Amino acid sequence: MSHPTDHQPTTRQIFARRARPPGEAPLNFAWLKNREWPRLPRALSLSGMPLTNQIFARRAGRTAFGAVLLIGVAYLATGAWQGSFSPHRAPRLDAMRIIATTWIAAIAAGLVVRAIAGCLRRPWTSEPQFARSVVVPALGIALLLPITLHLPIVVLVADPSGFDTWVMASLWITGLAHLVFATLCGLRGYQLVAGKPAVTPRKIYVITLITSCLPFVVLWAVPPALVAITALPFVPMLHAMARLVDRERLELATATQALPRAIAVPPRASA
Repeated sequence: MSHPTDHQPTTRQIFARRARPPGEAPLNFAWLKNREWPRLPRALSLSGMPLTNQIFARRAGRTAFGAVLLIGVAYLATGAWQGSFSPHRAPRLDAMRIIATTWIAAIAAGLVVRAIAGCLRRPWTSEPQFARSVVVPALGIALLLPITLHLPIVVLVADPSGFDTWVMASLWITGLAHLVFATLCGLRGYQLVAGKPAVTPRKIYVITLITSCLPFVVLWAVPPALVAITALPFVPMLHAMARLVDRERLELATATQALPRAIAVPPRASA
C-alpha cells in the first residue's frame, strides 16, 4: 500500500505547471542535469574538493580579504590626514561610506579569490603562503575593526560628519596605539605559523593599553579607557588564531599522508 505522500507533486513539477500557459507542453528539465555548469559557484562552498585544494583556497581567500582591508585603511587614513592639515574647511571625508565599502569589497574579494583558487588543478602550499594568509588579514582587521566598532555609537550620538571628525581625531590621539596593536597581532600570527613562542593576547592587550597613554593621557584618561573597551572583542580573535594554525597544520598533514605513493616495480626479466 503506497503512502499518501508518494504521489504528491514535487516543487519542480509545481513550478512547471505554473510557468507554462494552458495547452502548452510541459517543461523539460532534463537539460539541466546534463549541462556542465561552471565550477566557480560550487567552489564557493569548497565542498567535494580535495583537502589540499580547500586549504589553498582558504589561504588565498584570507590573503585577498586582508589585502583589501589594508587598501581601505590606507585610503581612509590618507583622507583623514589631508583633512587634518587643510587650512580651510576640509571636504567631507565620508568615512562611513569608505569603511562600509571596504568591508563589502574585502568580503567579496575573499570569496571570489577563494573560489578561483579552489578551481586550480594543482594547488601548492608553502610556509610563506601560510604566513601571509594569517598575518595580512590580522593586520587589516586590527586596523579597521576598532574604528568600525566606534561608527554606530558616534553616528547615533552625532551624525556622519561628526564621525568624520572622530576619525581625524582618532588618527592623532589613538593612531599610535592602533599601529602597535596591529603590529603585535601580525607578529603573533607570524610566530604561530613559524612554530615559535607567540606573544600572548594578554601581553598584546597590556602593551596596546600602555601605548594609548602616550602622549594624550592628560585628556582625563579618555584614550586609555576607550582603547581598553575597544580592544576587548579582539581577545577571542587572538586566541582563535592559534586554533586556526593548528587546524590547518593538522589538515595538511592528513592530506599529505592520504596522497597515493608510487610503488617501484622491478622490470621483468627478458625471456
